Amino acid sequence: MIRKEVIFALSLLLCAPVAGQKKEAPAARPLPSYRVEAEGFKSAEQDIKAVCDSVAGELWRHLKTSKLEPFVVKRGHNGPFFSFVKNSRGELEILLDTGETYWAQYSYQFSHEFLHLLCGSRQRGPQNLWFEETLGETASLFCMRAMARSWKTKPPYPHWADYRDHLRQYADNVILRRGRVSEIHKEGLASFYRKHSKELEKNCCDRDLNGAMALILLRLFEEKPERWDAVRWLNSSPPAGGDTFQQYLRKWRDAVPMRHKAFVKKIAGLYGVNIGK
Repeated sequence: MIRKEVIFALSLLLCAPVAGQKKEAPAARPLPSYRVEAEGFKSAEQDIKAVCDSVAGELWRHLKTSKLEPFVVKRGHNGPFFSFVKNSRGELEILLDTGETYWAQYSYQFSHEFLHLLCGSRQRGPQNLWFEETLGETASLFCMRAMARSWKTKPPYPHWADYRDHLRQYADNVILRRGRVSEIHKEGLASFYRKHSKELEKNCCDRDLNGAMALILLRLFEEKPERWDAVRWLNSSPPAGGDTFQQYLRKWRDAVPMRHKAFVKKIAGLYGVNIGK
């Protein structure tokens, strides 16, 4: 017998593109300059940068800004990581724990860490960091699914066009592993959050939990990719120790431009959190 969570995941894999995907995507915009240190990757710097450019471009095209803090992509060895502490060159650092030509893994990891950069991630209490981690997982799936489409006609190199199938398969496999999405499908995201809030506060990187929630948020961003622009204000308010999730979302709602307030309120509603008008 096929498990219910597998059936639900398959519905995500096999469904037609949501409404927002049918519109012409905004034209790609050049990213602000950043560096790649290829040492340790066992791959060419220009190829690593080509993949990172493609990944970041899937989010960058939907943002209404031309500013980005300087950053460098380096090889890590303890899992992918975003460092909000600037190095001696004044750069933020994105560490990727991959190598050689595993471009799908590069894409999955870099999109998540690039999201932290866009969010203006900073040091703060851990109680709400799980939400940013959930957005990072959402960004990974969004970018890889988008790249699987864009590489059909505009891959970084012509001979990479067929690699789009690997990108989509990697994303599909991640979706199939998020079995706990069946809980959300059955009970709703608000109930799921209430049930697991303490676990999330203790372990913001619980991929079973924030990965399942990412599948719900993914539909919102694929429906209207311009919503990614709202993440730029996620950490714009000074962090306060002990902020509840309600206070955290309310600060985000207050910080975003008017065009994004309804979206933040929509997310709060999905989580069963009242942040007012």
